[in-house]
Amino acid sequence: MLNNPPDRSSATDVDFESVVRTPLYFGADDKRLIGWLHTTNAPLQSDMAMVICPPLGVEYVSTYRSMRYVADYFALAGIPAFRFDYHGTGDSSGSNDDGNRLDDWLWSIEQANNEIKRLTGCEKVGLLGLRMGGTLAALAAERLEVECLVLWAALESGRKFMREIRAIQLTGISQPGADATDLIEAGGMVYWSKTVDAIQNIVLAEKRPKASRILVVPRDDFKANTRLIDAWKAQGCDAEQVEYPGSADMLVVALDSVVPHHSIIEMVKWVRQGAGERAKAPCDIATMNIPINATIPLVPQGEVNESFVRFGVNQDCFAILSEPVGLADAGLPIIVMVNSGANHRVGPSRLYVTVARALSHLGFRTLRIDIPGLGDSIIDDRAQENKDYIEHSSEVIHQAMESFGITYKENKYVVTGLCSGAYFSFHAALELDDVNIVESILINPLTFYWHEGMAFENSPTKNFGYWNWYKQAIKDPNSWKKLLRGGSNYAALFDTIFNRIKIVFSAKTGGLRRVVSGGQPSLEGDLNKDLLKIASSGRHLSFILAKMDPGYDVLMTSAGKTARKLMKDSRLNIIMIEDADHTFSKYKPRCDAVDAMVKHIVARYLKT
Repeated sequence: MLNNPPDRSSATDVDFESVVRTPLYFGADDKRLIGWLHTTNAPLQSDMAMVICPPLGVEYVSTYRSMRYVADYFALAGIPAFRFDYHGTGDSSGSNDDGNRLDDWLWSIEQANNEIKRLTGCEKVGLLGLRMGGTLAALAAERLEVECLVLWAALESGRKFMREIRAIQLTGISQPGADATDLIEAGGMVYWSKTVDAIQNIVLAEKRPKASRILVVPRDDFKANTRLIDAWKAQGCDAEQVEYPGSADMLVVALDSVVPHHSIIEMVKWVRQGAGERAKAPCDIATMNIPINATIPLVPQGEVNESFVRFGVNQDCFAILSEPVGLADAGLPIIVMVNSGANHRVGPSRLYVTVARALSHLGFRTLRIDIPGLGDSIIDDRAQENKDYIEHSSEVIHQAMESFGITYKENKYVVTGLCSGAYFSFHAALELDDVNIVESILINPLTFYWHEGMAFENSPTKNFGYWNWYKQAIKDPNSWKKLLRGGSNYAALFDTIFNRIKIVFSAKTGGLRRVVSGGQPSLEGDLNKDLLKIASSGRHLSFILAKMDPGYDVLMTSAGKTARKLMKDSRLNIIMIEDADHTFSKYKPRCDAVDAMVKHIVARYLKT
């Protein structure tokens, strides 16, 4: 008898500890993909397995945790599940700049289908896809015969998807000189012309998936229609549509994303009921050929080696190590990259993957880590997961360094990260005295000090962003016309100016302790003293800052005199990136940020 899906709407009491999550590489040698097999040690498993097809762009990052739970719930119901990253996305090989990406995304689904059959021995496979992942799953089901197809908030039309992308693009910072016909992007993902043409030709109602059963779950924030299932029923498909809540709350930024446990459980039940009681002996992971390292080809040329790393007291934290092909130079520092916000180790817009592979191709080892509660670093207390800032972050970074073996203290390290990753990197340089950190590179920090319960929405840090925006607006004649016509928000303007005066005064009299903590005296930290402490230990500090982001203002308002002195002494440097937002979501400034970071590290450490 197979297990039944958990009958709960919360993850609090579900036995997730019984789930075995196995990372692996699969696919062709020149197009390696990363996947995760989810199983349990139950004596029987279903003879049907499920492949989870993720969404694209920022939705991929936002829903990464939810897709992990989807795979967990299937495994707990006795159905092996497989989640993966498409070629050119996430941790898989490839670049988003390669021709028509649609063909490679569909190829990736086919490879995942073949791989889970190989791993589990299951002859039948179902597909579950979210958003564009659902659209891709339906297209793949034209080529593959699948047992079931679950489309969750899927896009029925490629043209509708591209309209969404163009609408989101209009809300971002414009790209000077960019040709909109060649560069369409949103959420940190670029859609080049060949891919756009291929996507716009998608009309799911005109397709006929080779699926025994189809479930369509529409978005819960839009009015649902039955056009798709009506068209498929007319073609003889066994299709039904059910409305479940939770997709809207899941499809927000990663930090605020809420896992819709109840809806996931209901979808698993639907799949499980159709699978019946057909069962087989489970796969024995220990005896299988599970590739845990891969040679990753780079674009336009070259390759690096990548492998999985477990670290932490119980080896329950996860990281990916990129290394040069051949023997690494032990004299070069190891680059440790720490999570940005609640994003997993790929970084926003895949920034960390791009930087890591570029550096490893040049001879550096780079380690992209997930702190506890993010990505695939699983914690027991589920209520504490998905936190962007955590206590004892330096201890976690130290544990990651220990993964390099008993000689880890002999290595040099550069610690870096964006946003909260910058905070972690700063404190690693400040607190980890027993390892040889030669530099911390802080990318767009929002704060240097943090405590549990600190809310940035109510912090003066937010005023730095407003102040920068108004400084830029002063240079725009249209802003003055709007002001004189009475079209500006005078209250917000005067509030920003008044708070700016308070912040500058507080910085001169009380340091960052009162500036960024919102006046909370329990938050300890004096940025002037801490910058000097790091510099006196021989550790270099670098800042990579988006010009429109508040990071420069935070630093110079709070410790400008000290920062200028350290810059003069070549113990601190600042690199500014033009036309960039906080996460470098636009293609051109993101390329500039990658190029600046790689050039900086090469210039400091690679002897020619």
